[in-house]
Formats: sequence, structure tokens, C-alpha cells
Amino acid sequence: MSPEWTLNFDTAGALGRTYRVDTSSVWAEALDHDRLTRIGVGSLVAFQGVTASEFLVGILDRVTRDLHDDDESALDGDDGFVPLESRQRDLLRVVLLGTYRTVDGTKRNTFKRGADSYPLVESFCWVIDGQNLQALMGLLSQGLDTEKRLELGSFVADPTARAVADGDRLFQRHAALLGSTGSGKSWSVALILERASALTHPNLIVLDMHGEYTPLTEGSEPIARGFKIAGPSHNDGKEGALYLPWWILNQDEMQALLLDRSEANAPNQASRLMHHVRELKQESLIESGRTEVAERFTVDSPIPFPLDELIRRLEEDDEEMVDGAKPKSVKGPFNGKLTRFVTRLKARVEDRRFGFMFGPPAEASDYEWLHLLAKDLLGTKRGIKVIDFSEVPSDVLPIVVGVLARLLYEIHFWGTEEHRTPVTIVCDEAHLYLPSNVADVAEQRALDSFERIAKEGRKYGVSLLVVSQRPADVSRTVLSQCNNFIVLRLTNDQDQAVIRRLMPDSMDGITAALPLLDVGEALLLGDALVLPTRIRLDQPKVKPTSATRNFWTDWNELPAEDEHIVSAVEALRRQSRPS
Repeated sequence: MSPEWTLNFDTAGALGRTYRVDTSSVWAEALDHDRLTRIGVGSLVAFQGVTASEFLVGILDRVTRDLHDDDESALDGDDGFVPLESRQRDLLRVVLLGTYRTVDGTKRNTFKRGADSYPLVESFCWVIDGQNLQALMGLLSQGLDTEKRLELGSFVADPTARAVADGDRLFQRHAALLGSTGSGKSWSVALILERASALTHPNLIVLDMHGEYTPLTEGSEPIARGFKIAGPSHNDGKEGALYLPWWILNQDEMQALLLDRSEANAPNQASRLMHHVRELKQESLIESGRTEVAERFTVDSPIPFPLDELIRRLEEDDEEMVDGAKPKSVKGPFNGKLTRFVTRLKARVEDRRFGFMFGPPAEASDYEWLHLLAKDLLGTKRGIKVIDFSEVPSDVLPIVVGVLARLLYEIHFWGTEEHRTPVTIVCDEAHLYLPSNVADVAEQRALDSFERIAKEGRKYGVSLLVVSQRPADVSRTVLSQCNNFIVLRLTNDQDQAVIRRLMPDSMDGITAALPLLDVGEALLLGDALVLPTRIRLDQPKVKPTSATRNFWTDWNELPAEDEHIVSAVEALRRQSRPS
């Protein structure tokens, strides 16, 4: 270890002495009361260990002041009365996080997570600030290879010390970026994307619910490539438009999107739908000469088939007449039982809002089209991808997002291990499609896809970065699989409770600071940074279009113009924003 990262603790500069030790925390009484007033909850504190070369490092999570009655036995009066003197005590509670050793066998200046021992009563403690804090941060980050370093900002306790996370650990075990509206959440996502863009082969896919990350795809040197789920104005194959044709849906997704489970005939409708879909896929494969695939495919395999032929066969079933016992025709087994289903399917097909699925360009029906889509979204030559979902109807948003995530995961799943390039799916506004309380079958199908990725994705090189302003509304299964948390200001008590449940009990004092964080400040918790701490995130060079409007200022300076209002009305009618 480099001697420049040596931490120096001298007795004269001690903050206090240990007076109580238990399995979860250490209490100390402050000796330097003036210095204590200049540090706060979240500061790092070091305790003398059992040897002179060992120091136990923890985070300050509580400071209390009380009056203590001292027994003044030396002043015992003639009457036998022992006077008591009240004095002020400043008490600190510290949660131990790791161990720093100046000498560790043949090594010098080492730091490891966890405490191998506990401080002794009456041992000194020091606040880690100034040069010691910079030295500790340098010690933590110097073990990271250059390609693993993810520089996020500076420490609130000392702005001159840079906060560097382990990029591998942050992404490979899932992460969550949580914060209330206006806390700097979108800027934080943009910062992470900006840092990732400097890598040789970055591979992140941003599910952008409101189109706020579009600025990252524009300009002379964009850091990401932009796609948009095709809206009504994109059905002509416009550049950058992304289509998810009907034939990539698996049977669960298809039924969730098209069937009404409350109907008595729903089982018959599901049966005939999947019967015809399988037949049409097989006929399509045989017709195109792909007999090997035809022998192995299942009804869930993404094989192109003609939608109009599916509707025609369903109509035939609904109108079928068969020979009866007498020379008279009777209704077939499905006659009249598919009427509502066929009507609903036709309505979906004719609805321009669903053009991205039921009205894509002709080339989206080609067998090779899925190859192109996979290369566009998973290929590292295209780097970071931002997919705009802003024009997807809200009633089908969960299933559309779930279809895309499931498709990306399954392509990785079926690839060979040595040829998988890891990919991270950035789930913006995750509470919209990863709900803690599922309302319908469509939402459940989407949630199933993401929960599968959360549980199994890292084995196949797929991870999640969950972004939400309402962690209380996000699936607990997904959040519980996240090993790292970047938590900005959270003002809602239910959201704060979610974070506390995910953290050890000893971290209660740290999470209590969540509603007090400034814009752009965050608690970084998890194994990507050895020490949980409070940092100030850097601002990205290119900012997303999510900045909070200055209402009072705009009311004073920005008039509402009639022609722009009329333009917005026409955009509403076209279901497409002006380009």
C-alpha cells in the first residue's frame, strides 16, 4: 500500500473516549465539545482497536446531550453528606463499518469491510476529516482498477474528497436510485450514463417514460442513441421509431392484452387463439423453408405470422356450422363464443395508438427483423440506448415495457456464456410498471418479467437500475434484490420506511437524514462503496428535460400564447407532439 494513504491519529486530537460497547454500536463521550458542534450525523469516526496498529471505522448516527451527576466524594462534609455536581455530557453513537490497519502482516495501510473486534472501554476516538478523510477515500479507491472506477461526486463531510464507487459491484447485483420529485433523481441518472459513455463498450438501455432523456441523444456528440416506441405519427416507419409487433408476444402476454378474463367464454377464446397462433407460426416456418425451427419451436417462440389470417380463422370458428344428427346444420363448438373477442381484437388493430404493435411497417413481418431489433438494442456498437415510451397508452404501458424487458432477457438467456456482453436496464419511473400492488393481469405479466430478471438476471449478464420517486409503490421483490442504493431526499414517511426495511437496524440513524438531504445530495448504501456515506453528486454536462419549473418566475415572465395553445390542441387530436 502506498504510504500517502496513511491515516494519522494523535491523542491530543481525540474527539472522545469509549464508554459503552455492544454488538451493534459503540458509544463515546466527547472530550472536545467545540469540535463536536462542527461535525454531524453521517460523519466517519475511528476508534482505537485492541492493538496500536488497528482502528475501527464507523459512521456517526446519533449525538445526544445530557446532564450527568458526578459523585464528589472528595468533598465529603463533616455531616457525612456527599455533594453531587451536574455536568454536561455529549454522547455519540457510532455504527462500526470496517477496520483500518497501519500494519497487517506484510502489508501496510489496509482497510476491510466489517469489524473483527470491538473497541475497549476508555479507548480514544477521532473524527475522520481533512487529510485523514482524503487519505481514507484514497485508500478505498486505490484498490479499484481504472476501468472499475465510477466517480459520482464528493463527500459532504469534505468536498475535496472524491466519492468513487466500484462500477462492477454497482451494476452486477442490481441497484436502485430513489428520490422524491425535485431531489435530483433524473440528473443522477444522466450523470451515471455520462460516466458510462466514457467506457469502450457501454451497454445500457434506458426505459424513458416521459422523454426526459432525449437531450442525451441529441447534439454533435450525443452520449446515447435514441429510440421511440412508435406513436400514431410514426406508423410509416419513421427513423428511430421502435416497433413491437404482435408476433413477439408470448401466450401469457397475448391473452393479458386481448382477453377479458371476466367473460364466461374466456377459456374457449384462449384455447382457439393459441391453437391458431401455433398453426400459423408452423405454417410460416415451413413456407419459408425453416424446417429445423419448425420441429423445435413452441407457441411462445417469436415467429412472424399473418395477423389478418388469425382474425379470419377466429371469425370462421365464431360462425362455424356443422352437420347435426338430422340433415340439418347446427352451431359448431365455438359458434357465437368468440364474437366479443374478435370484436376486441379488431378494435385493437384499428386503434392507431397501438400502431407500434398491430400496424408496423411490412418489413417488421420478416423473419430477420428480430435480428435487427436485437442488434439495435443489445449491440455495443450502438452504446447506450434511450427508449422513449411517452406515447404508449397508459392502459397497456406495463405489458409493453414487460414485453421488451422479457425479450431482451430471453435473448441473453439463450446466448452462449462466453459471448454475452452484460447489459443494464435502467427502469425509469419504475412504480408505473413494477407496482407493489398489482391491479390486473397485464400488470402481473410485466411484473413477472422484471422479477425474473431481478432474481436470475445477473447469472446471464442482465441487471436492473431501478429509478423511482415512490419506492413504497415499487415491487418489494425487485427492491429486495438490489444490493446498492443511491437514495436522494425522500419526504414521504412510507417511502422512508421502505429504505429502513431494506437496511440493517443499525443504519436507522443514517436513514433518518433522508428528508433533510439537499438537492443533489444522496446516501450511497451497499457494497459498491465500502463505507455507507453522504455524498454530493456531480451535475451532468447534458441535463435531462426534467428540471422543475419556476412557477412564480414563469408567471412573471412567460405569457401563455394563443397559437401555442392551439398547436397543443391539434397535437392532442393527432396524438403526436410537434416535431
